Amino acid sequence: MSLDLPSDVRPGGRYGSWQPEPPAYVVCDVDGTLIGPQDEASSEVVAAVGRARAAGLRVGFATGRMRVATESLRRQLGAPGPHVLHNGAEVRDGTRTIAAWSLTAPQVDDLLELVRSLEARAYLEVYTDTGFLVSSWDERARPHWRILGQEPDGVLASAVELDGQVLPKATFALFEPEVQAELIEGVTRLGLLAGPAGSPLTPGLPYLNATHPDADKGRSLARAAAHIGVPMAATAAVGDADNDLSMLAVAGTAIAMGQAPAHVRAAAHLVVPDVDAHGVAVALDACIGWRRGR
Repeated sequence: MSLDLPSDVRPGGRYGSWQPEPPAYVVCDVDGTLIGPQDEASSEVVAAVGRARAAGLRVGFATGRMRVATESLRRQLGAPGPHVLHNGAEVRDGTRTIAAWSLTAPQVDDLLELVRSLEARAYLEVYTDTGFLVSSWDERARPHWRILGQEPDGVLASAVELDGQVLPKATFALFEPEVQAELIEGVTRLGLLAGPAGSPLTPGLPYLNATHPDADKGRSLARAAAHIGVPMAATAAVGDADNDLSMLAVAGTAIAMGQAPAHVRAAAHLVVPDVDAHGVAVALDACIGWRRGR
């Protein structure tokens, strides 16, 4: 099926292989896509989500953020999802978890040992269902705490202190960006997925997510689509960063934000304007038009 491109949507690197169905389910990254340097989505984006829902589209978000840190956005957008949280470690439909992949206590202990070897060049956040604990109380991470909407629940010395809690994800904040390669190698060596990430709200502070090897945005998008009975050809994904590549690879329509790095735009079928120009609203309106046969 051929879908016409609106004037403000241009081909991406994989445009030639684009074989979509009209979208029925659209999943959007949060930081750098739904949200720019502000704390919430713009009125233009909120209005576009409303139009999409009115047209019968299911709209969700896919983010590295924890559940608590997405509640205000979920309410603002009025979108029940399904949503992908913790960089793919949890899928939520409304207020119900439909899939989850967790870290084990020994894996958390290994991650704590890894971050201690870096001698304060990074620190680690370990997430639970309700909050997060940290490898050290480091004020350099406070801008990230503001994004999460809360301070850490405490300093974690050993996973035994977690008393069997569900552990969806761990995230390193990199105070010296050059340690990223060392961390990626270490996380991979532990048999976990290493997912680089960032946020326009914390420029200059990169992150690295560590998740269960079966937990990434792409696998979770597929699980969410199956849950609501939507074939992958009828899904669309919008993102701007490396941790969005897995969902861009599997979505029927893969859309990169205009400010995304060149390799992310090359991995997408289509490219929309950047986040400051409300590119995700452009993507949603294009999906509405395709759904209505325009």
